[in-house]
Amino acid sequence: MGAYLSAPTWWRNLDGRYRLVLGECEECGAANFPAEGACAACNATDGFTEFEPEGTGEVVTRTVITGGAPPEFGDLIDREGPIGTVIVELDEGVRVPGMLTDCDPETVERGDRVRAVVRRIYEQEGVVRYGFKFRPGE
Repeated sequence: MGAYLSAPTWWRNLDGRYRLVLGECEECGAANFPAEGACAACNATDGFTEFEPEGTGEVVTRTVITGGAPPEFGDLIDREGPIGTVIVELDEGVRVPGMLTDCDPETVERGDRVRAVVRRIYEQEGVVRYGFKFRPGE
């Protein structure tokens, strides 16, 4: 089944998937992704205040998947070709993973500026799953 994520789990986290939500640590003020669990900066578990970042940042690393992806991404590769994946350091200082969109993934390099946009990711259990991806440029 690949990277299976049940529909209830998907819906429970839907807000953050569409909006790219970060959490500001109530203890030290550091930004975190995801906005739950322990703070990456101070390990506090007191909680986070959610906020939406600008959605812009710099590519830290990238790779291009041409095959061997989980089954739910097979149709995407067949339809659109290789999938570009990145780790982006947002301007708020948080690193987040994502897929590339609206570009040839081979042309994106470390240090390139990107912006988060909502796009179709895949379909599973009859539900089209949307989430943020990164588009080159600002």
